[in-house]
Amino acid sequence: MELEDVFPNSPFEPWRPVSPEKFKGRVKDRDKILRRIPHVIKDGRAEHFFITGKRGMGKTSFINYVSRVAEDNYHMIPIHINNSGGKTVDELIQKLLDALMREFKKEYLGKKIIDKILNTIQEFKVAGTGVSLKDTNDLIQNIKNHFADFLIKTCENLPEGSGIFIVIDDLNGLSESEEFTNWYKGFFEIMDFNEYHLPIVFTLISYPEEYEKLCDLNESFFRIFHLIEIDNLDDNDIIDFFKSSFNDVGIEFEDENDSLSSMVFFSYGMPLIMQLIGDSVFWNAYEDLKINKNIVLISIAQAAEELSKKQLRSKLSKIRSETYINIFLKLANNGLMTFKKSEFKQYLSPEERKSFDGFLKKAKKLGIIESIGKKNSGEYGFVNRLYLVYFVMLSAQTGYDKRMGK
Repeated sequence: MELEDVFPNSPFEPWRPVSPEKFKGRVKDRDKILRRIPHVIKDGRAEHFFITGKRGMGKTSFINYVSRVAEDNYHMIPIHINNSGGKTVDELIQKLLDALMREFKKEYLGKKIIDKILNTIQEFKVAGTGVSLKDTNDLIQNIKNHFADFLIKTCENLPEGSGIFIVIDDLNGLSESEEFTNWYKGFFEIMDFNEYHLPIVFTLISYPEEYEKLCDLNESFFRIFHLIEIDNLDDNDIIDFFKSSFNDVGIEFEDENDSLSSMVFFSYGMPLIMQLIGDSVFWNAYEDLKINKNIVLISIAQAAEELSKKQLRSKLSKIRSETYINIFLKLANNGLMTFKKSEFKQYLSPEERKSFDGFLKKAKKLGIIESIGKKNSGEYGFVNRLYLVYFVMLSAQTGYDKRMGK
């Protein structure tokens, strides 16, 4: 018996960007980018997008999917850069060069295009499947100072009818860099105000607050981009995601409405939670190929534990007060992503009310709760929906355990 017959492949991929072929939903956001690509290629006018969204919303999965469609349907060459840890434009240029050479060394482009575009490089070495550049400090400075010219030269050597789809993911390290905003605005203006053929799509990815920081650094920065905010998926997309994912692997619902409604509710429109719940349900259901409400509830509890271990533990482990946990659970039971201090107190016990100021201070210090609204308005909210979802799932697990007599 083959090992895959004992342990089949799950159709879900928590903790990693979803494979483009498995991506579902976000059609409107996808088309905001794709509808411009034919004009980018035909007119040679670059387009710039900024993708924002809270943690767990699937920004990277979304742009991986869009770039795959752009490659397959419009002959766009994908150049993906993960800028994690990068805090300077020099580091970004280095990563861009590495990504360009990895892509351009492929058979359909060939080494000739590398020689034409990067003819000042004397030596490079292949490292694994990629390419690492050597002694490139002067080259990087030259490209940084003349980046528009570098892009023009690059595009001159592209195959006819093609373009470049550049993705710069995890821009957080540059969010306080005025050098970056000035540099980007500088080459944008050269490209925009001159008649060069530049079939390029730029897509930058970061959190909403990081985008705001960049705009604060340079008031003209936001005018460059089409802003796409990746938010919660709607219920119909979530239902379609679960039904098609389980159908593809031959798993059926015994009580479709009950099971699906619970999975949709606890997903809270967040792709990361959908993947966690789906993966847990799969492993609990794959032997009998049946899903029911009991399996779903057990799986939601397991997903909550997995979420805590992998993404929230560093902060949640610092909350040792049972009273504070109970306050979080009451926020979750009432579905309160945001709340007003004076109004929420009605749900608290006398002991919880006494501890409420300390709870808010601790939760704000840990970055779980933040002040919102006007100053001294007494309005608060979870910093990220992941925290609310975790306590919603934890509350459901607690209720389930009580009903089972645990």
